[in-house]
Amino acid sequence: MKLLIVEDNVVLAEKMSGWLTKENYTVDVAKNGSEARFLVETGSYQAIILDIGLPDENGLSLMRKWRKDGKAEAILILTARSNWTERVEGLNAGADDYLPKPFEFDELKARLNAIIRRKDGRVTDELCVDGFRLNSTYRTLTTPDQKEFRLTATEYRLLQCFLRSPDRVFSQDNLVESLYNIERCPSRNVVQVYITRLRKILGKDRIKTLRGQGYFFARDPH
Repeated sequence: MKLLIVEDNVVLAEKMSGWLTKENYTVDVAKNGSEARFLVETGSYQAIILDIGLPDENGLSLMRKWRKDGKAEAILILTARSNWTERVEGLNAGADDYLPKPFEFDELKARLNAIIRRKDGRVTDELCVDGFRLNSTYRTLTTPDQKEFRLTATEYRLLQCFLRSPDRVFSQDNLVESLYNIERCPSRNVVQVYITRLRKILGKDRIKTLRGQGYFFARDPH
């Protein structure tokens, strides 16, 4: 799952990025509003952590523009201000939750997981499709016959893409963008390597190839 952190405090942004990368997220960082605008317009994110106090633009104005443009990413706003009216304004402007600074990472992770679950229409940390259960806490996959597999970070992120949008066709470029942040440019062949690994776990008929288009997770027609 890919996140965007919009935070001008470089030290804090690096800490959050490191924490969340260890939690199996793919993370990009923008240090101001201009960078954030560009990344959201050109990329695809499931959630955004947005600091209100940016050096070049008010974070609330930026969020309002995204919502006006139909951007549906889950948004968690950060604020160092204690004024409750600003937090209410942020929620009314389209934020899914807010977190006051300073904060503990466990709370950041819990609030982020909660807003993503709500966006997905889930009530637990498991993604469930056709009896396959992908657990985000333990990075495990349980198959319909109750076999459990511990996944690597890349296997987990790739399978998460497919299970969050079953039957959607992902191009290799789509998948590379979801698996890696903008600072890494891996070979597109990496995707095929990990799909081969997942097929050994899921069964060869679950992740299908559409020649010239990409891959998709095929639901059980029964």
